[in-house]
Amino acid sequence: MRTTATPPIRVDGHVAAGFEPVARCFADRAFEVGQGGAAFAATVDGELVVDLWAGYAGEHPWRRETRAVLMSVTKQLATLALGRLIERGQLDVEAPVAHYWPEFAAAGKAAVTVAELLAHMAGLVVVPGYESFLGPDGTGWDQRDEIVDRLARSRPAWSAGSASGYHALTMGWLVDELAERAGGRSVGSILRDEIARPFQLDLDLGTPRSSQRLVAPIIGPGARPNPPGRLGDGLQDPGSLLSRSLFAVDGRTLHDSVDVLLNDQDRLAMELPFGNATGTARSLAVLNGALAAGGRLGNGSVLRPATIELLTRERFHGTDCLTGLPARWGLGIRRNLPATRGATSSWGPHESAFGFDGLGGQISFTDPGAGVGAGFVRSNFTWTSELGRRLVDSLYSCVRERCAACRRGVGGLH
Repeated sequence: MRTTATPPIRVDGHVAAGFEPVARCFADRAFEVGQGGAAFAATVDGELVVDLWAGYAGEHPWRRETRAVLMSVTKQLATLALGRLIERGQLDVEAPVAHYWPEFAAAGKAAVTVAELLAHMAGLVVVPGYESFLGPDGTGWDQRDEIVDRLARSRPAWSAGSASGYHALTMGWLVDELAERAGGRSVGSILRDEIARPFQLDLDLGTPRSSQRLVAPIIGPGARPNPPGRLGDGLQDPGSLLSRSLFAVDGRTLHDSVDVLLNDQDRLAMELPFGNATGTARSLAVLNGALAAGGRLGNGSVLRPATIELLTRERFHGTDCLTGLPARWGLGIRRNLPATRGATSSWGPHESAFGFDGLGGQISFTDPGAGVGAGFVRSNFTWTSELGRRLVDSLYSCVRERCAACRRGVGGLH
C-alpha cells in the first residue's frame, strides 16, 4: 500500500461516443478509490461502451489487465457454472439436494430442493462447531472435506423453504459439493473450462500463482461503522446467527479480516466459491452483456435463454431473516430491488436487472430490458464509497440519451 503523497488520480481507458459523461463522473469521483484502484466497464447491446480504470494496484498503477478479488460476485459466477450442468441434464433444480448428495438428507433435510438451497432458503448459514478449527483469517479453510461433512450433517437454522437468509460463506461449499456430486467437477473448473477460456474472459475461481501478479491487493476497510437497525445489532453480537455465519471468533468476523485472508497466495489459489474469484470489470461487463443478449457471445453461447430465465426467475421476495434487509432472489442470482424514494439502486432503475454485488463495493449486473451488462471492481474496501452507484447512474443517463437520439431519428450519437 502506498503511504506517500500522490498527484491527483488519473482515469485511463476509453468510452464510446455519447458516454463521455461516465468518464467525467469517474474523474470527478476518482478520489473515492482511496489508496487502491478501481475499474468500471459496461456494454450496451453487445458493444463495449465504457472501459475505465484508475488508481493503484499495490505499488503499481492500475492497468487494463489488472484484476480485483470479486468477493460475493463469485457466487454469480458459481451459479452460471451450475447452469452448464442444468443444460446437460445433470442437475434438476426441483430435485432434492439429497438425490445428488445422499449424506445431505441428515437432520431432516431429505426434502430440501436444489432451488431452495440456491435461493438461500435452506437454513445452513453456519458450519457447526467452526470455532474449533476455522477462523475469519483463513485458519482451517483448506479443510474442505471436514467443512462439507459438517454442513451435510447439520440441522437447518429454520424450516427449509419458510424463509431466506443470506448464506454468506457456506453457500460456496454447498454449491461446490453439489457440482461435484452432480457433474463430477468443481464449479471453478467449469467456470474456467466452459466459460472463461472459451470466451477469452479474464476470470478465475482458484487463481493460479501465474496469474496472481495481475490481482490488485485488497486494502482492508479499517474500523467498521455500526450499521443501523437489525443488521448492526447482529454484527455487534458475536453470538448472533449473522455473526456466526461470518465465522465470528473473538469479536472479529470475515469482514474484519478480508485483506489478511485474500491477499494470501495459497488461499487465493483455493476454490472458495463464496468469494475469492478474480477478474476484470471488462470481463464482467462482457459476460453480463452476453446474458442480456440471451447468452450469446461471439459465435457461442454462455448459457441458453431458457437457462438464464430459470436461474433468474424470482423465487423469494421479502425480508432476509439474518440481516433484516430487503431481499429478492432467483436461483443463486440476486434480482434488482425496486427503487425507493425516487433513487435508483446500484444496478440501475429497472426491476428486471439481475446480478450480484460484493463486499467492498463490487458490482456485476445484467439489465436485459436495456441491453446493458456492467461490472465495477475496486481494491480499497472502504465502507462508504458511492463511486460504483454514481458510475451506474451516469451510464444510464447516457443510455437514455442514446435512446432519445434514436427516437429523434438522429441515427446515433456523433
